[in-house]
Amino acid sequence: MKYLFVGIAAALVCLPSLLGAATASSGNQTSVNWKIAAADIASTCDADIKRTDTAIKAMLARKTRPTFQSVVKPLEDITADLNDDTVAQQFLVNVADDKASRDASLKCDTDQSDYFNELTARPELYRAVAAAAKSNTAKTVYDKKLTAIWLTQLKRSGAGLGDADRKEFINLQNKLTDLQNQFNQNLANDATTISISPSEIDGIPKDILAGYKRGDGGSYVVPVNESTFAFMLNASNENARKTYFFAYANRGGQKNVALLESAIAVRDRLAHLLGYETWAAFVLADRMAGSPDRVAKFLKTVDTAILPQAKEERAHLRDLKAKLTGDPNAVLNPWDTSYYDNYLRKTQYAVDEDQVRQYFPVQHVLDSVLNFYHTMLGVNFTQITPSDAWDPQVFEYRVDDTATGKLLGYTYFDLFPRPGKYDHFANFPILPVRDVNGTMRPPIATIVGNWPKPASGQPALLSHSDVITFFHEFGHDLAALLTAAPYESLSGFRQDFVEAPSQMLENFAWQPSILKSVSSNWKTGQPLPDDLIQKMIAARYVDYSSATTGQILYASVDQAFHTSGPHVDTTAVWASLAPQLTPAAMAPNTVPQAAFGHLMSGYDAQYYSYLWALVYAQDMFTAFQDGGIDNPSVGLRYRQDILAPARTYEPDVEIKNFLGRPMNPDAFYKTLGIKNP
Repeated sequence: MKYLFVGIAAALVCLPSLLGAATASSGNQTSVNWKIAAADIASTCDADIKRTDTAIKAMLARKTRPTFQSVVKPLEDITADLNDDTVAQQFLVNVADDKASRDASLKCDTDQSDYFNELTARPELYRAVAAAAKSNTAKTVYDKKLTAIWLTQLKRSGAGLGDADRKEFINLQNKLTDLQNQFNQNLANDATTISISPSEIDGIPKDILAGYKRGDGGSYVVPVNESTFAFMLNASNENARKTYFFAYANRGGQKNVALLESAIAVRDRLAHLLGYETWAAFVLADRMAGSPDRVAKFLKTVDTAILPQAKEERAHLRDLKAKLTGDPNAVLNPWDTSYYDNYLRKTQYAVDEDQVRQYFPVQHVLDSVLNFYHTMLGVNFTQITPSDAWDPQVFEYRVDDTATGKLLGYTYFDLFPRPGKYDHFANFPILPVRDVNGTMRPPIATIVGNWPKPASGQPALLSHSDVITFFHEFGHDLAALLTAAPYESLSGFRQDFVEAPSQMLENFAWQPSILKSVSSNWKTGQPLPDDLIQKMIAARYVDYSSATTGQILYASVDQAFHTSGPHVDTTAVWASLAPQLTPAAMAPNTVPQAAFGHLMSGYDAQYYSYLWALVYAQDMFTAFQDGGIDNPSVGLRYRQDILAPARTYEPDVEIKNFLGRPMNPDAFYKTLGIKNP
């Protein structure tokens, strides 16, 4: 359990500011120049924005009746062209090796976001789309949904405001973009390390230790980021764990706290300009949850039900520390939790994470997970070598439909840390599927992560948690690749459903047959032994209530930040809520919100969506439990009813189509070990 870190891997929201650059050729073939120079990023980005604006103005100047074909479809095509033409220019900020390219890419992303803020606030565009909607000329389900999405987008972008308020709205939107970009760049460029003496390394596996650089006096230099989390699981020296904990819990520092609090103030003003009491009320008005009150009730219901068990779990870990240290008055500190949780798994459940890691070499995991999805969803993955990606370490695959041989898209896997690279684990749907002149242009998606680098003489080895994360992010990847809706704006899902398909797929990483197939001891080639698999499954929900209260805390902190007005002391809010919602207080002298990247990457006022979506995810999984864990017919039905339509229908409609009934939350509550309250 990753108690130290904020949340689980995110899937970035498919906003126009995140989409970006490609050219279509040879009918439906997609190609991208990932090696574009920094100077060319700047020049082409600027030219594409100007070309887009010229096309928009020409569309609005036409003296034709506002219809779907004369307004909505051209608007979608023009903005999609801008996205497509600048894929590389916008995406490289996350992965480029040289700072000049990252800086140029960040500017391009910012410029396009600013342009989109101004474009979608134009009253004349709003009036044209509104008139087109009233014309009832959108005939297909896709056309009707596209019209509704654009109308909502324009209204929520300030296009209906008076001149002064609209100008302020646009300026604030642009300021918010700058604040968010700076926050995330601070994290991406963070190079925090700690120095651990040879006397403090007890418990660290040799292969992990071999990956650390050596400093003065033989000390070990440990990078402080997600790829080095195994340090906290294994370091038996409490002082070493404490040093790591405080370094990680203060990443971003006060500069990111200030950026976050400024963003909260900007959001509050934006909400009031649009007539909402709070930013959360504004955001949730366009989500499944509907309102902050409904989210608060959901979170409180779950937390009340599981908090007693979470407190028992924590007390058990404290007793374990007292026993092992010989101190009956031992205090379980924040830097102890992960270590003693791991110790409990190794002893009482006989699950040694270091032993498990030996069965998960990266290449075998990658190949076997691809094979699993090939079988379950009817898609083929063919590796392209050499990859034409932005870095030699990146894997590239062509994705085809098994039954027809049709090209479905391309995916990249950028899995190891580099300086300046995006510092979390996420899927980027960088080029959505799109109908171009009657031909479906294949999409491009990429998973960007930070797995541990290999030690000398052996492959990179993954924890089971890493494998689960890969299943999760691959769920987002497949959602991007297997969408069949004809418009880019119909890709993805509502934000509080977007995690459901990925969370559903995490369950597969706990099935014995699949654990057998994705594991292969890097020395012997043997899969995980049956007895170890059973022990892993038995330990699946160890300290699960504690971890879930942590997720509730993150969601509740997020809601509090965005329902408390423009002036929020984010540290005080966190310190106040932690002891109420979890079995532990916030660690003093830490600023966990400074590295809470979700709140500056599209999950602001929406972090609750992880738990909300899990309700749907666990119910969807019952279809596989009933029909066969790796039954291709169930998988193809899932692909047809959930992934293919994407945003075309509301999530509850897609769930009913897939399950043959409305969503039932019982499976979710069963996961938590409680009855439906």
